[in-house]
Amino acid sequence: MKKTDQITMRDHNQRLVLQALFNAKETSRAQLAVDLELHKSTISSIYRDLDDIGFIEDLGEGDTTETGGRKAKMIRFNRNYGFVVAFDMGRHHLRMAQVRLSGEVIATDEFDVDGLTLKQVVDLMMKNLHRIKPQKYGTQEGVMGIAVGVHGVVDQNQVTYSPFFDYSGIDLADLLGQVISVPVLLENEANYAAVYIRDYHDYRQIDQYDNLIALNIHYGIGAGIIIDGQLYRGLAGRAGEVGRSIVWSQNKEIIRMEDLYSEDAMLKRLAEALGKKEVVRADFVACASHNAPETTALIDDWVRGIAQMAYDIIQTYAPQALFIHSRFIAEMPELLGRVIEVYQDLNPTCQSELLFANHSVYQATLLGGAASVTRHVLDLEDVDLKFSH
Repeated sequence: MKKTDQITMRDHNQRLVLQALFNAKETSRAQLAVDLELHKSTISSIYRDLDDIGFIEDLGEGDTTETGGRKAKMIRFNRNYGFVVAFDMGRHHLRMAQVRLSGEVIATDEFDVDGLTLKQVVDLMMKNLHRIKPQKYGTQEGVMGIAVGVHGVVDQNQVTYSPFFDYSGIDLADLLGQVISVPVLLENEANYAAVYIRDYHDYRQIDQYDNLIALNIHYGIGAGIIIDGQLYRGLAGRAGEVGRSIVWSQNKEIIRMEDLYSEDAMLKRLAEALGKKEVVRADFVACASHNAPETTALIDDWVRGIAQMAYDIIQTYAPQALFIHSRFIAEMPELLGRVIEVYQDLNPTCQSELLFANHSVYQATLLGGAASVTRHVLDLEDVDLKFSH
């Protein structure tokens, strides 16, 4: 075997061991050798290298014994090796989280950015990175990566389109990387939501969905698509822009679905119906709870619109499951049953499940971003990893 081939094989085996350590609640060198079908000498050599880096956490002796009757030393990936920072750049909010490489949330913050310019939002992000930079939160290495979820299209780590901010001439990754010299990954927020569902397995543990879609209904509407376990981004990162799907009005005008059924669009429609300048989501929920006729008609239309979108997406991609992220459903849970009922009335030919991502509606983008940049930092981008809450 050539030396270059040996190095390649060594790197491959090391990634296998690191993956196994990451996914295990606890394991041992002997168990790794059995599970990965590698020689014990290979495991021992890789173990020493990973331990020198700090990737391995010693859990003490286990209950089982290795050959010779000795109790096995239990190990796992070091939960306190480092952490990453994730941002969710919404139209009205900036959310951020510090997350351990293993997935546990250390801290979160949320800032109202309604009315701020892009420069002001970026300055706020940089200010918080300066604050976090010297802190380690009990980890060995401190900050190791930054992820940014953007409500728009991202290609080659650049924002190429956003309905809310003009990113032209702004290299956001470079600006944030100047504050902390670590990898900075930008991605569409719905894509990060789909990664979250995949990597945190935020659904029934007995199920395994390698083909899933996250439908995010917030300020706009977008879909994150996982095919055969991998994020599908499409040409120039434009896959999943389902909110830009069109319908024709009675006057033969083109109307985009997110201009009718996104959260912002629904609040605007209610404000117009009530003759008010603006309403917030709490107003919408309050009107709905009192069965206000203006809200009832809007909700009926929303239910039909979301059911139609779900039907079209499922007929196109045939995922095992479509997960809906919607604050409307989070605050009015009965809407999910109504959406499913209308969806079933459309006679879908695909047996995909239609589910509500209840546990992650507010954090999916943050945690999906954290998982993505962690994979990049560990060079484990294309393997199965199990992140912890």
